[in-house]
Amino acid sequence: MRRKGKLTLAVAVALAAIGVAVPAVGEPAAAPATQCKNVEVPVKVGTQSGAISGTLCVPDGATTVQLLVPGYTYDRTYWQMPYKPDTYSYVRAANKAGYATLAIDPMGSGASIKPVSVFSTFQASVKTVHKVVRALRSGQLGHKFSKVVGVGHSLGSLTISSAAGQFKDIDALVTTGFTHTIEVAGGPIKVIGRNYSAIFDPKFAGSGLDPLYVTSIPGSRKNFYNAANVDPEIIALDEKHKTTKTLVDLVTGASMYNTNNVDRTLDIPVFVVTGQRDDLFCGFGSTDCASDAQLAAYERGWYGPKATVEAYAPANTGHDITLELGAATTNAKIMEFVDRHVGGAGTKNTRPGVIPEVPAPKPTPLDPIAKAANAAFVRAVLPASDAAVGVADQVPGIGTQQNPVPITAELLRRIGNANNAVLGTLPNEILATL
Repeated sequence: MRRKGKLTLAVAVALAAIGVAVPAVGEPAAAPATQCKNVEVPVKVGTQSGAISGTLCVPDGATTVQLLVPGYTYDRTYWQMPYKPDTYSYVRAANKAGYATLAIDPMGSGASIKPVSVFSTFQASVKTVHKVVRALRSGQLGHKFSKVVGVGHSLGSLTISSAAGQFKDIDALVTTGFTHTIEVAGGPIKVIGRNYSAIFDPKFAGSGLDPLYVTSIPGSRKNFYNAANVDPEIIALDEKHKTTKTLVDLVTGASMYNTNNVDRTLDIPVFVVTGQRDDLFCGFGSTDCASDAQLAAYERGWYGPKATVEAYAPANTGHDITLELGAATTNAKIMEFVDRHVGGAGTKNTRPGVIPEVPAPKPTPLDPIAKAANAAFVRAVLPASDAAVGVADQVPGIGTQQNPVPITAELLRRIGNANNAVLGTLPNEILATL
């Protein structure tokens, strides 16, 4: 017995000498680290084949995965920000809670497929997200998950909710920086007017993208935040990691998402997380986002009769809600919601996974004609669009996140639900073309 004890001690000393951590006597072994890897899901958009690229992180034993879809001109970095990750990385928060995550670059952004803009419609984007959900459930990416929670931000919220409403293959939904109606007076101008053709931007020069691929004007990312509630380093990283999207995707999505409300029959748990200072989705033509209760009551009317709709509307918080100073509280509330309504968490408090380097986008040959057309477009349109943003910001009622005529939002809800009562009877193959 004594000999065995001496032998065990000798082994422990030897392991320590070569750098292998050994728990003290009576202490449990440390939980294994979350495992992260880059993955791809093959897709076809129009006549072009490619893939949706993302980073999959899986804590030991996780059976539920959160599919993370970022907003317009964002890629997966939105969810795994490399600055102060214990505060600003949503991926780390979810993994720590025991949930697997797949943070993707949506179609048209990051390392994912960038089809010619004529094919890059909102419905095409919804279909690619649906294919990612199927890959997660089937085990195609190396792990087979029994439950999928869709988590979106801004346009990503619209995309993941539309995929859930159309295909009914998501177990719960978390929308952030989003309501079913936009702030119509200034919201569209603030987004479109602060974007320009990507090939005119130094970061994407030589990319070969057609002129309808856009990115944000340098220095404009700060407008997605409440200036008094954000770390300046976050804005700098936001600028550094900006990516692309097509105007076609945005316009086709904005024109359909509330006039044909595919969420009308979606009977799953929904958590709506939108800041009270979000001036893109709160205000004229939408809801005030003044409180949790008001936000939940408004969004409740857009979902199925059996859906559980809860909300969180943090004060002093702008559009990029999980990157502002209250991110840790926001993330904790989302995890608590998923715990109550879905479950399937694996080992909690694992060591953070090592996020692999995001693959670089593959450049395509530059089209001189497209570059010339884009330059002409920028010279003709951009100054007017930028001026319109400045004018809109000065109009009373715009940017106050208050809707002086609440009936406008209610009418949009009724129209969207009534239209879908007819259109929703059509097969998905036909619905996807609308």
